Amino acid sequence: MLDVYHAEPTGASARVLIVLEEKALEFRSHYVDVLALEHCRAPVAELAPGEDLPVLVRGGVASAGVSAVCELLDEAYPERPLMPKGARDRWCARVWQKHVDDVIAPAVSGLAWQAYRERFLQSVTRDELERAVERIEALEERVRWRAALGGYGEEQLARADARVEESLLRVETILSANEWLAGPLFSLADIAVFAYFKYLSGLCGARLSESRTPRTLTWLRAVSQRSPVRAALARGRAHDPFTTATPAPEPIRWG
Repeated sequence: MLDVYHAEPTGASARVLIVLEEKALEFRSHYVDVLALEHCRAPVAELAPGEDLPVLVRGGVASAGVSAVCELLDEAYPERPLMPKGARDRWCARVWQKHVDDVIAPAVSGLAWQAYRERFLQSVTRDELERAVERIEALEERVRWRAALGGYGEEQLARADARVEESLLRVETILSANEWLAGPLFSLADIAVFAYFKYLSGLCGARLSESRTPRTLTWLRAVSQRSPVRAALARGRAHDPFTTATPAPEPIRWG
């Protein structure tokens, strides 16, 4: 039996949950309340020290790193494949996953946190939360939460907005020639981008419109309507998980 430790079914957690549902795999779902810092405490923190959610446990062995976990599942359970067959299309799928990890995830997560953090902060005692953050053992995680609680600066948000715009136009261009992002079939590339682009209508609806990005909207509707995707998105606690957010992952500093 597979076990997956995940947060709300958005972003990285959504990616792994969608893969599991698309492949019709049996698994135990373990919801981790990131906003209560449960990921920083045992037993979750001991599964994959220093790694972000989600964490997959297979045969007693924990694996993290969302793109790698998605490919692990696809290779270990080859039925209903989610990696394209052709070498070029497989390359495209991996390029998209890296772009999501390095660019889209930090950008969209940053904008989402800035948009929804006040709603979260109203539901907790700020002093208690700050004390809890200071008890986080991992320095990088502690620094990330401090920055998030203070709110992201204008420069960081402007950079995130620009990266979303660039990525959105890139997706629209690809979809002008293909139904899916990495060839003729739905793949890990579509799952990776969808897990963050699903946020965009609530964050920057003017950028996502029938006049500006008609192909992206059609693609988003097509992914949203897949039964496994609906099943994955139903595994959260929020009525609409895409109106919730957690602190953004660290953006890359190179390249």
